[in-house]
Amino acid sequence: MVKALILHGGAGAWRIRPGVEKSIEAVKNCTVQSWKVLNETNNALESVVEAVKCMEDSGYLNAGYGSVPNLLGERELDAGLMTSTGLIGAVAAVKATRNPILLARIVAEKTPHIILAGENADRLSLMFGLPPLPPMPAHVAERYRDSLKKVFGESSPDPYYESIRKFVENNKLFHELIRGLINVSDTVGAVAVDDNGMLAAATSTGGIILKLPGRVGDTPIPGAGFYASRNIACSATGWGEFIIRSMPCLKLHLEYEATRDIELALSRVMEHVNNTVGSNTLGFIGVNEEGRVFYAYNTEAMLIGYVKKGEVIVELKPEPNVEVVDVR
Repeated sequence: MVKALILHGGAGAWRIRPGVEKSIEAVKNCTVQSWKVLNETNNALESVVEAVKCMEDSGYLNAGYGSVPNLLGERELDAGLMTSTGLIGAVAAVKATRNPILLARIVAEKTPHIILAGENADRLSLMFGLPPLPPMPAHVAERYRDSLKKVFGESSPDPYYESIRKFVENNKLFHELIRGLINVSDTVGAVAVDDNGMLAAATSTGGIILKLPGRVGDTPIPGAGFYASRNIACSATGWGEFIIRSMPCLKLHLEYEATRDIELALSRVMEHVNNTVGSNTLGFIGVNEEGRVFYAYNTEAMLIGYVKKGEVIVELKPEPNVEVVDVR
């Protein structure tokens, strides 16, 4: 067997993203740290949880501390994890937990459930002594204000902002609340395989900026935002509604199980995605039981990090792409 892992910091419109260099640095640091954990523990679950926790703590990626706010300026966080040994847990719309991935692990290991949501999930976090979510970083607050300007300024060419504008204008309560506060989302994720053959996937997000309060995306939904089987582990990123509609991680598992050809499985999944929900919608990373890592996306760019023959490689990959990397 061979150990392998790959991380992502999100797929989407990276050209206009503030703090790109900080995001790249965060993914690099987290790749180094999670690779160290994988080698020290030989445990894929420990390594992906460490990777995602590290990215949640960075403040420059849309997860944990750096999560973007919803329409009312609140942060609602989702996370999920799964292993090939049957462990699975997720949380949705938590507002007071710094590291939702740690809470998802508690759900998986300490409760009889798979998904917990909202304030009662936050209460579980308090019971287990997880750190609280601090106030949002200044650059995230600034991004929120800029997004509000796109909604309430001149007509925006972005259909998402236009849909939010129409919703607010047609709902007086939201209109008053937003006035008083005066693209594809990204996510973080990691997958790994250890020398024992266990595969693990973990994903975390703050969701899409200016989402309606209570909205839950793909991240806590098995088969959509994350999945792990005896053959592959997968973590997705992008527009949650489109990921849920196309279920790329579950689709990848089924295609790979049927073909035993990872390149063919990837091409079929992306063909399915493009035919089902269109281009510029999502991306995902994965690893198979042989330790081959891979990624695919149809967005402007995707931020990834992995280790190849001892070398840490972090890339902001431009243009839609599908690639399998032999890291052995």
